[in-house]
Amino acid sequence: MLYDLGYFSLLLSFLLALYSAGAAVYGAQTKRPAFVESARNAALIVFPLLTLAVLIVVYALAALDFSLAYVADVSSRTMSAFLRVNALWGGQPGSILFWAWMMSGFAAVVMIRKWQRDRELMPYVIFVTMGTLAFFVGLSLFITNPFARLWHDPATDELVTAVFQPAGTMAYVPEDGQGLNPLLRHFGMIGHPPTTYIAWCSAGGGLTTCWAGVATGAGTRSRTRCLCRGSRARPSCTR
Repeated sequence: MLYDLGYFSLLLSFLLALYSAGAAVYGAQTKRPAFVESARNAALIVFPLLTLAVLIVVYALAALDFSLAYVADVSSRTMSAFLRVNALWGGQPGSILFWAWMMSGFAAVVMIRKWQRDRELMPYVIFVTMGTLAFFVGLSLFITNPFARLWHDPATDELVTAVFQPAGTMAYVPEDGQGLNPLLRHFGMIGHPPTTYIAWCSAGGGLTTCWAGVATGAGTRSRTRCLCRGSRARPSCTR
């Protein structure tokens, strides 16, 4: 039941991200601010939904619930609690979810800022940001779902990985997991993914805002100011 909640939080995040991107462009093209505001609100909701999904995966890793295929792949009973929690980004399903979560957090920060001066940029910032986020959430939802579980098919004596129980299968829980790749247990490798994601997400926010300035025909000074905000290269800003 808990993992179904995580799955549906991913699904709802994906749908809201798509809606936000579409509503933002529609509102800008039709001059209907209500749609842009609705897109902004939808973008803000994505962050808590993905936070819920991340917390559920972290719980499964900490509790060593090997019924989840991802937990069985990246954790084991010999690993410390610290390593088990950090295994969130130790494999592709968790890493993509973690990336999407961080991106949604930066997007939420962008959405809650005051837009009075650059309000014409908002629809295009929302479109690019949420379109990109929808891509990553879609990967997590449809291709590398961290909530996929292990099922045993008695007819073929094979293990099946699926979010929901396939017909004719039984739930399967291995006694232990494979454990995290030894190369990823080094302290430097533990900190590498989060710092890399932070750099990409923070730079992306500034570049997205700058692109919005170009798309809307804003002045050069405005575009430079937007880029400087995102990249924090304030000394080069044109005032």
